[in-house]
Amino acid sequence: MLLSLGTVIYLVATFIGLYVGIFFLSVIYEHWGRDRTRGTKARPRVCVIIPCYNEERTIGRTIESLLALDYPRTKLEIIVVDDGSRDRTYAVAKGYAKHGITVLRKENGGKHTALNYALTFTDAPFVGALDADSTVAPDSLRKIISYFKHPKVTAVTPSLIIDTPRGVLRRIQAIEFMIGVFLRRVFTDIGSQHVTPGPFTIYRRKFFDKYGAWHEAHKTEDIEVALRIQSKHLIIENATDAYVYTHGPETWNGLYQQRLRWYHGFLSNVLDYKHLFGPKHGNLGLFVLPMSFVSIATLSLVLLYTIVKFVADAVQQVYQYWLIGFDVSRMLEWHIDTFFFNTGPLMILGGLTLAVSLIMLLFAKRFSGARNIVYSYVLFVLLYCWFFILWWAVAGYHKAFKRDVAWGHKSIAGG
Repeated sequence: MLLSLGTVIYLVATFIGLYVGIFFLSVIYEHWGRDRTRGTKARPRVCVIIPCYNEERTIGRTIESLLALDYPRTKLEIIVVDDGSRDRTYAVAKGYAKHGITVLRKENGGKHTALNYALTFTDAPFVGALDADSTVAPDSLRKIISYFKHPKVTAVTPSLIIDTPRGVLRRIQAIEFMIGVFLRRVFTDIGSQHVTPGPFTIYRRKFFDKYGAWHEAHKTEDIEVALRIQSKHLIIENATDAYVYTHGPETWNGLYQQRLRWYHGFLSNVLDYKHLFGPKHGNLGLFVLPMSFVSIATLSLVLLYTIVKFVADAVQQVYQYWLIGFDVSRMLEWHIDTFFFNTGPLMILGGLTLAVSLIMLLFAKRFSGARNIVYSYVLFVLLYCWFFILWWAVAGYHKAFKRDVAWGHKSIAGG
């Protein structure tokens, strides 16, 4: 018996989801406990750069979180770079100069120019950045630095958390970031981390000295530098329990513009580093990067087919009602296709996939330290996949037709 097109699509999508989910859980199991065996207790000099543009409301809180770090103050440099702000950002930051902070000002040129400008004012062996709308947990730097024992470790990423999520959009982002904590740990364990988030990733300065500083990189320098590190066969580590708290866009337009920049930047940078595909770069080239595109394509196909089938069934039903006199009361009855309640292979695979996804969610919740996520998760399940596909579709359109993408909700601190 031939399977219908819809059944084939759902079976393929479910199989991919189940396979990837089981693989991710097996990676977590294999590497369980690695955080407790990390090495160095040294406290080298670290420079944290805060690039900012029109951040007078948040810059003070960001600086204060760095001053509260559980790290020797004599080993910590903090450089604030005002990238041509038009508000009181520079004045507010200058008020912290008495605490030994360097405050610089330059013409607006974008985040990467602010970071590179600050590099000329420090010779610290480790450098990193913190967005001006983010804060760090007191023990985060100490935990991050402890991963630099091996000389090939070039960058260490933290765990990004949405700070006190309120409202529908920020609650959805909270679950998205929580899952991101889980995925970043998995990708790191298999040597395939391909993003070093702007907020508080710490790098070895030697890498920038040897291979060049931050690039404009299609307005996503954190993706480009991660791919550049991978291209040199160096190591990106992840400190899962080093927490960085960020606000996240509150409006739809702010979220849309930010994600459009992220996704367009991912496409552009991956194409720039297309030589990373293939066995030469292990799991990154054979699995993670290819599967990123397979997952996007599969989810898009499933949602497109679901929409088409829903509309077609609705039209057919209305037509049938019209043939028998268009009994409106029948249309108000709750009806779900019994296909979704059968005990066939699709139902079984779907149930297994759901169970695996919930297990991954529990690990993500544990790693991120999140609480009371049920309401946020319901919103995420109902809405996120539609947002996700929309963002990718628009990003693909911009890439295909070479349309420029502006910065997100904030000029240079948008993450």
